[in-house]
Amino acid sequence: MYGPADLVVVVCSRDRAPMLREALRSINAATPAGVEVLVVDSGSRTDETRRVAREASVGYVRTDVPGLSIARNLGLASVDRPIVLFTDDDCVAVPGWVDGVLTHFADPRVGAVTGRMLDHTLIAGAAAGDVERLTGVLRGVDAGHGAFMSFRRELMLGLGGFDEVLGAGRRFAGAEDLDAFCRVLAAGYTIVSDTTVTVHHIFTREDGDHVALYRGYGLGAGAMADKWIRMRPLIGIAMAGLLIGRAALAALRGPNPRERAARRALLKGIQQGIAAAARVPRRGALFVDVERPEPILIEGAWSTRKQP
Repeated sequence: MYGPADLVVVVCSRDRAPMLREALRSINAATPAGVEVLVVDSGSRTDETRRVAREASVGYVRTDVPGLSIARNLGLASVDRPIVLFTDDDCVAVPGWVDGVLTHFADPRVGAVTGRMLDHTLIAGAAAGDVERLTGVLRGVDAGHGAFMSFRRELMLGLGGFDEVLGAGRRFAGAEDLDAFCRVLAAGYTIVSDTTVTVHHIFTREDGDHVALYRGYGLGAGAMADKWIRMRPLIGIAMAGLLIGRAALAALRGPNPRERAARRALLKGIQQGIAAAARVPRRGALFVDVERPEPILIEGAWSTRKQP
């Protein structure tokens, strides 16, 4: 049975010190004693991220090369606890948010556990959560969200970590979380989706940024589908069909013009991502990072770790 000393919470952040400060305040208040907290600085342009982590008395490491998956992989490499929980710097933890995570990992067949991200404007009307066990590669598309996902560290390291060509900060700016879920399932593990435990999402993007965000998600999802088409054609084609079909339906039936525009951008991004990723080399289940971002070097960005 796992306990708080087996869990580390990793928060990746880049140039969003005010959000990070609020996220860490909530995490420190809502997380049981003994859980480690680590901030991974994803190539911030100043040392403000480090200073916020120091103020909160949590661990800090930095990658000069920006990219969310790059930062998450540094988080995996920088800790030694068996269970790693990732959340975002624009989310707020609430009491009980990690209660079910360690319990689910008591089953050795469980490779990942996800929770639910609730927009802060929709909390009052949210339906009650439930617990579902997922198997089969395609279920990874519905397994959860990068704002609340936890993994067995050794499993993720064995799978090569997150695909660094996917995710925020890269051209294919999404689906690194879904791709990781699919690879965990392909390895024969189960994922537990426990939507009774939540984080609250605070940052809402304006219309233009909202559309751009969904286009990035689409590019990442399309690239993920292309990779699976090349690895396991039947699964990959089914994945592409599922993603395109859902996006097309949402583009037609979205609840308002803003969301329909975002879903049209998502659909276009998926199609463009499939085409563009076909030219990206692959090694096993990961893309080869042939266009790695330039490092961002600043003074005073040394790495520190929270002491037990």
